[in-house]
Amino acid sequence: MSLAAERWEQAMTPDEYIASMQQYRAEFERNITRTRIMPGDWAAFGQEPLHILIITEDWCPDSVQFVPMVIALAQRVPTVEVRLVRRSEHQDLAAHYRRPDGTQAIPTFVLLDADFQELGVLIERPERAAAELRAALAEFARTHPELEGVERPWAEMPPETRLAVRAFLNEWREQQFDRWTRYLFEDLAEIAKTARVRAA
Repeated sequence: MSLAAERWEQAMTPDEYIASMQQYRAEFERNITRTRIMPGDWAAFGQEPLHILIITEDWCPDSVQFVPMVIALAQRVPTVEVRLVRRSEHQDLAAHYRRPDGTQAIPTFVLLDADFQELGVLIERPERAAAELRAALAEFARTHPELEGVERPWAEMPPETRLAVRAFLNEWREQQFDRWTRYLFEDLAEIAKTARVRAA
């Protein structure tokens, strides 16, 4: 049994997680409500049980955007069940799931089948969303040369520049919500499908 499977019973239900949130709870709940479940999602996720363990933190912008989508999916598709753990409380678990650059990014979605065998993992955000985000940030930097250090990595930007970039991202990400929901559901479905075909 994988470590993710072992942590399932210790993990929080969505309601427990939401009740424990210290930041962005209203936005998180709004994003659950606004997530649209399409007929194709029932076809992709409604055939076999799927457990999704999410490693997250409530301060994380990607978690505020993407985690509610999966909670909404589980609320409406009975074969999908979700549990959540905080990375700060489960560092050993988070250490198993790293991006290619070695960082422990969140949210991390660990997919488990009906027997809690691990099917695969999606880390942080769908790659298509990541590519669009990189392009948007590059365009913002190109059109705002007056912002000191705007081309630097986030941690190296001056505070004033970070505020400007964050304000831009907050508005821009809002406009991507429905499309990025499709990206996330499509990628999760493909991970599960590929693993099940391989195991058959």
